[in-house]
Amino acid sequence: MMEKLARKQVQQLTPYLSARRIGGSGDIWLNANESPFNNEYKTDFARLNRYSECQPKQLIEAYANYAGVKPEQTLTSRGADEGIELLIRAFCEPGEDSILYCPPTYGMYAISAETIGVERKTVPLTADWQLNLPEIEAT
Repeated sequence: MMEKLARKQVQQLTPYLSARRIGGSGDIWLNANESPFNNEYKTDFARLNRYSECQPKQLIEAYANYAGVKPEQTLTSRGADEGIELLIRAFCEPGEDSILYCPPTYGMYAISAETIGVERKTVPLTADWQLNLPEIEAT
């Protein structure tokens, strides 16, 4: 029943499958957008019943300082997927605009664009893993 309620464009989407799910192997996942480091994180369990701030001032200021930009030039998100989708929704008109991405890369660029109705263009990286600037300019 839910399938019939979804937009036709959403009904026609190919489900995303991670490299691990389709049988990939190895220790390095260039397209998974994961940290290669086994970081230890600390959690404050006393506040798990509350939503965090959408744009936490302390985090934004710290990151802006680290990146050498102004805090008002910084956006935080709850992960890459949300950030990618927010950017495409904010700056692309469905059926008018397109995004360009350079595989191999994280798959959510294509998935978000397709879901929102924005054309996807690809220019693969060169053999030495660099951006193919002449091809990007031609596209």
